[in-house]
Amino acid sequence: MLDLFARVLLAVVFVAAFAGKVRSRRGFAEFRDSIAALVPLPALPVAVVVLAGEAVAVVLLAVPGTRLGYGVVTALLVAFCGAIVLAVTGRKPVRCKCFGAGGDVLGPRHLVRNGALVAVAALGAFVPAPVSWEEPLTLLTIAVVLLAVVVALHVLFTYGLVARVRELQENSAPQRESNLPRPGMVVKPFSVVDTEGVPFTEADLDGPVHVGFFSVGCGPCRTLTDALIADPPAARFVSVVDGDPSDPGATARLTGKVSALGRVAVVGTDDPVLSAFEVMAYPTLLHTHGGVVTASGIKLADFAGVPAPVA
Repeated sequence: MLDLFARVLLAVVFVAAFAGKVRSRRGFAEFRDSIAALVPLPALPVAVVVLAGEAVAVVLLAVPGTRLGYGVVTALLVAFCGAIVLAVTGRKPVRCKCFGAGGDVLGPRHLVRNGALVAVAALGAFVPAPVSWEEPLTLLTIAVVLLAVVVALHVLFTYGLVARVRELQENSAPQRESNLPRPGMVVKPFSVVDTEGVPFTEADLDGPVHVGFFSVGCGPCRTLTDALIADPPAARFVSVVDGDPSDPGATARLTGKVSALGRVAVVGTDDPVLSAFEVMAYPTLLHTHGGVVTASGIKLADFAGVPAPVA
């Protein structure tokens, strides 16, 4: 009975994980990008290997009498736990993409979840196998298995519904184009000092330069910075961080995060540099060339085919 219960529960979880990643381009892309942010390996091949492993695990779990499915499940879950530990210890705010798009920032609760699934796999692997598969199929066993399937499907449906609501909320959010600096705008003179004590002025915009404006406590800023770190721009990058004097720890975490992209300057809410770039909201990402804004947006897709300024 326990063997059958463990097989069904794990199979449902891994089917849900596999389906969540492949049901949409966005789901798979976010899963791939989360891998790129966690491990220094080619993200696409690793993502394909994980998907293949999940599919193989489901097939092997469905084969009575073999324990190979439990082994594959355990290996995958241990690898997932290792990735979560890397994210937590490295203070990388990577969101869980185990079931595709959506998900919370990886943390201890994800380790607990995966640990519980490892325990289920171990339980199923080490309980004595039934002499005949007709023996455990009592009415009670069938009821328990059906209940596990219904609960798992209900959880999957709820997860998909929540992810869909989030997607609709993002798509229906007010557009910020009117708040963004327009291409062709000439950056006004400014001067700030970066975290290394080196001045940053309009003279440093002498070529292609990305300038990102982020604020402590800004949710969309976390999403954008995650995407930038996963796929850094080729041009020089300068981050301007609106710090929070009441929470120096949060300011330091955001500053340390974006320092991986390039220079960082921490400013106040009314710093003149915001007026120089005509920044009115966070996040704002600009591409400049020779001191002229050539593109502006709030996501990386806004910068596909960035044109050079006309002399």
